[in-house]
Amino acid sequence: MDLQLKGRRALVTGSSSGIGEAIVRLLTEEGARVVVHGRNRERAEKVAADIGAAGVAIGELSDDGGAPRVHAEAVAALGGNIEILINNAGGNSEGNTSKKPTEISVEDFMSNYRANTLGAVQLCQLCVPDMVAAKFGRIVNVSSAVAMQPNFMGADYSAAKAALLNYTVSLAGSLRGVNVCANVLTPGVILVDGLVRFGRMKFGDESLTADQVNERLASEAVFEVPPAGRFGLPHELAMVAALLASPANGFITGANYRVDGGQTRGLN
Repeated sequence: MDLQLKGRRALVTGSSSGIGEAIVRLLTEEGARVVVHGRNRERAEKVAADIGAAGVAIGELSDDGGAPRVHAEAVAALGGNIEILINNAGGNSEGNTSKKPTEISVEDFMSNYRANTLGAVQLCQLCVPDMVAAKFGRIVNVSSAVAMQPNFMGADYSAAKAALLNYTVSLAGSLRGVNVCANVLTPGVILVDGLVRFGRMKFGDESLTADQVNERLASEAVFEVPPAGRFGLPHELAMVAALLASPANGFITGANYRVDGGQTRGLN
């Protein structure tokens, strides 16, 4: 299927590794002109060179001035306004996954909100006016399964990802009839490089492949295993992101796409 992405200008945040890297690789394969974003220039430039990206944009999106700088660098590298924005950057405060909600500091709640919500909000605010003027735009915000099914621990991360989900639905509703679609991806446990390293360390075997780590993590129930019987792969999330980012999609907006192997229970 032709996703009609050839020549389209895209910024994918947090794309120097993991899920974001898988997305920029697939978009590039489909002919899009992509800017790789990250906090580490060397790593971002390595991915950009490997896939033939239009350029890189370096910056911490949780800083007040980070989003405008990243936006400006991306527009300069692309030679035009951003048509496709995929907000994948984010993360969790170290150590809070084992803390009860009442044990997490207000500072950590705010830090997670800035990292997982406000950076994406700022980039949407910077990109949407140009999308509306051009009568074309696609926004994909990457949330998390915990936004809908929060854990008892790590409430700061769950709350921030829930805020991003709700913001996206509101944004989509405000963009009526202008051919700008905004959607959410909510991944479950995805086998990114960090999880592979964790598995190798846990099982004491550095020779394990990613597939072997996936199989052992599932068979030994290190995490709750979804109905799919394994954990997700970055390219599986990238395929859904590419569809939602495509000009071929003009009717899906305000939707939440769960890519979690059935982890999240319920119909939302």
